[in-house]
Amino acid sequence: MADDSREGPTVESGKAPTEIGTPGSGIDHASRITPTAPMAYALRYASRGLRVMWAPRGMKRPVVKDWPKAATTDPVIVGQWWSEHPDANVCIATGPASGIWVLDVDDKDGHTGSATLAALERQHGGLPLTFTVGTGSGGVHHYFSHAGVDFPLGNSAGRLGDGLDTRGNGGQVVAPPSRADDPSHFMQYVVLLDIDPVPAPAWLLDLLRPKATYPHRTTPPPPADPGARERLAAALRARRGES
Repeated sequence: MADDSREGPTVESGKAPTEIGTPGSGIDHASRITPTAPMAYALRYASRGLRVMWAPRGMKRPVVKDWPKAATTDPVIVGQWWSEHPDANVCIATGPASGIWVLDVDDKDGHTGSATLAALERQHGGLPLTFTVGTGSGGVHHYFSHAGVDFPLGNSAGRLGDGLDTRGNGGQVVAPPSRADDPSHFMQYVVLLDIDPVPAPAWLLDLLRPKATYPHRTTPPPPADPGARERLAAALRARRGES
């Protein structure tokens, strides 16, 4: 993922990252196209090793046949996809091939993901700072490195408790700057904290691992930027309309 610890771009304004999607960004025909914000973001994710796939505008799942295999980091292919579908949503394939898995904290439709996660953190310890996205429904996606995951980590709903889902091998997540045509998705997906994904804490993986496997311990994540936690908290407060 990222080589820096800068905050994510302000997606709400519709502006794309400035360091990609311009001539010389990696696609052969970049000088002959005007990248849209979705294309620029897709290229940025791909440059960080995250396998991307397009979905029709407003949709949360790809429609390409066998998309888990078709998802790619190839900037030429990515550029071609978004040249043909400039308003398409951006999806990121999760699992070992992308090197990440995602914890989805969901508070919509009566779910209480934030409260469930807070209770787990009080019991086991806080989550480390990692690449974090605000979802269209006001939830949060925590992206964790796949490093140290020594068991099949797939997709689950509620295994960790109400409102906590996982996306791993064979799964995907909608990524900024996408929008979903869903009454419960009233916002654009945005990057809340733009830092490298770090390994998940041992306690979280132990809760997800099959009972027959032995516990493991991950390498502690690198020290975070001292201001990153407050930036993330401020971004979440602003997104939820809290003062």
